[in-house]
Amino acid sequence: MQPLVPSVRWQKKFASRPAGDFVRAVTAAALPPAAETAPAVEVCGLVKRYGKVEALRGIDLTVQRGERFALLGPNGAGKTTLFSILATLRAPTEGTARVLGRDVVAERDAVRREMGIVFQEPAIEQRLSGRDNLLLMGLFYGLKTSVARRRAAEILGQLGLADAADRPAKTLSGGQRRKLELARALVCDPRILFLDEATLGLDVDGRRGFWAQVRTLAAAGRTVFFTTHYMEEAEVADRIALIDAGRIVALDTPRALKARLGGGVIRLQTDDDAQARTWLESRGFAPEAGGAEVMLVHADPAAVLPEVLRHLPVKVHRATVNEPSLEDVFLKLTGRGLGGDAPTPAQGPSGGANGRGPA
Repeated sequence: MQPLVPSVRWQKKFASRPAGDFVRAVTAAALPPAAETAPAVEVCGLVKRYGKVEALRGIDLTVQRGERFALLGPNGAGKTTLFSILATLRAPTEGTARVLGRDVVAERDAVRREMGIVFQEPAIEQRLSGRDNLLLMGLFYGLKTSVARRRAAEILGQLGLADAADRPAKTLSGGQRRKLELARALVCDPRILFLDEATLGLDVDGRRGFWAQVRTLAAAGRTVFFTTHYMEEAEVADRIALIDAGRIVALDTPRALKARLGGGVIRLQTDDDAQARTWLESRGFAPEAGGAEVMLVHADPAAVLPEVLRHLPVKVHRATVNEPSLEDVFLKLTGRGLGGDAPTPAQGPSGGANGRGPA
């Protein structure tokens, strides 16, 4: 089947969609070179307000080129708002943000030509085939038709989509559609890849397959900046920023973040968690507040657990000892889990990268 060249009508229709705002200003015009020594992402004093709601409260961070960087936090923490500013979809209220040395507001078009983006919500045209979706994106980026066709074929092959390339996107499986979203982001051969909750809705196998592809891309030298609330996804990052209530509460490598807790974590499921916490506190322990179970960080958990189980005045249904996880770190720093036990003032109305409210 010969790929179609999308008509002007299709291009106008696509550009009118919310995701189309990302490509609307992208042209083939020559752009000034970015400073090659500049970080991939540089954010200083970033604030974003929606009316009286402050979604970002003074964000500072730097991401080096070639780095895999994760923004981890619960829904409503400010992840997608920060992501949207870096992806040039929203403007900050205060502060500055630069991508590959270019200001995301003053040099928006230049930034867009250097990046690929996978939205939280689907952005592909469901009635077009996978091949034609990529061809359309190539044309938006100013590629010649022959070049766009060749690039589409290359990417479809690399991502294992060649056999499904000529089927309408709406007939593909969920995992195939997310891979197609990734393929769409790679048409312009971007220097930085932005992924916003890119595996949302996929099963475990689908997520693993998606991240296997992303790791391959990162190994080739691309910078990857992604948001997630899945701990196992964040573990693939070189560094992780934990965000809550519009602020960065910690930023380090996965290993260093978990080392902050020290020792290990005891988890108890009891008949009365509140009474168990009170008893532990009376014995000089410091159990974490909240959560669906009793959590206790200790330098030598295996040594103290038998004594705790022997004297705890409530029935214990389950007791485990584990190494600290990123969830444990987040709970220790914020008092709530990555599931978001309670909304915070920084949340406001919900909305993804294509929406209209903070997230």
